[in-house]
Amino acid sequence: MRAPGIWLLAMLAVSPAAQADLYRWIDPQSGSVKYSSLPPPWYGDAERERRSPAVEVIPYQVSGAVPLDREKGKPLAALEARWRSFLRDFSTLAAKEDFERAGRGIEQQLHAYRAVVVELNRQDPAGAARRRAEETSVMEKLQKGLEAQFSPASPVAR
Repeated sequence: MRAPGIWLLAMLAVSPAAQADLYRWIDPQSGSVKYSSLPPPWYGDAERERRSPAVEVIPYQVSGAVPLDREKGKPLAALEARWRSFLRDFSTLAAKEDFERAGRGIEQQLHAYRAVVVELNRQDPAGAARRRAEETSVMEKLQKGLEAQFSPASPVAR
């Protein structure tokens, strides 16, 4: 019973990644643009290619990810700059009116900020303590502003 699972795992481990060029042409009957991982029937036949629409070959690219700078530290520097930008934006929310105007936008920014912090801590765990120390005062100020915005006024404050 165990053998099929092991066999499948072994086959997946040695199978090559799916790589294919993409072919693009305009269908002569419908006039629509066609994309395919297989070339059209006339592709490669010189005589048929003269009578058929041109075929554009879009070569396979190794990664769909955004290319990172090759220099070491560049992705980390970009994350650090994004992190500082968030802190700068959060520190400018001084008045209660700023929090009221920001509304749900602050919540979205906080989610994005948390994602940046998680990625920074993953890539640079040694800098986590320094970043935590730098963000403490800004986050405390932000928390107080949000509490004042969303918590009901106490009877003593009236």
